[in-house]
Amino acid sequence: MKTEKSWSEPDLVAGCRAGRRDAFEALVSAYHDRLHRIAAAMAGAETAGDLVQDTFLGAVESFPRFRGDAQLSTWLISILRHRFSLFLRGQKKWKLSPLPDDGARLPAPEPPAVERDLRDVLARVQDLPEDLRTALVLFHVDGMSYADIAKAMECPIGTVRSRLFEARERLRKLVLKAENR
Repeated sequence: MKTEKSWSEPDLVAGCRAGRRDAFEALVSAYHDRLHRIAAAMAGAETAGDLVQDTFLGAVESFPRFRGDAQLSTWLISILRHRFSLFLRGQKKWKLSPLPDDGARLPAPEPPAVERDLRDVLARVQDLPEDLRTALVLFHVDGMSYADIAKAMECPIGTVRSRLFEARERLRKLVLKAENR
């Protein structure tokens, strides 16, 4: 009978640096759901899976340069944020043609049941600029502290506070505008 190993963060980093499959599987197991929740709130459920997969690929490529200055979760969220920025830039450059209907595609996982009003607010979050959206999602969806958000976004805590204030104000205006239609 196979038992799962409990990994400490330094052991997980060392195992991933060494290219150990069990360490990478433990990394994905530990952080996938959290990253997917953040990605879905930032980019939508249809794009979240690709962003998370790209984040883990970026982590594998970057492990040799990971110094351990930040928590592993903060570092992974930082990678997710950079991949999301690249996605937004690519989205502006390219419009992809839809795939033909003859190919079987796996459906995206269903998001947790949320009330309609909350779904409408989350849809408006995607209308915010990337820096405001990221700060808002990391604080309200993931529950990160200002200090951890500052590390993940590579900016001062004061900037995080101002981005959260601005994001809330813009989101309030977007929701009011949508309600008045």
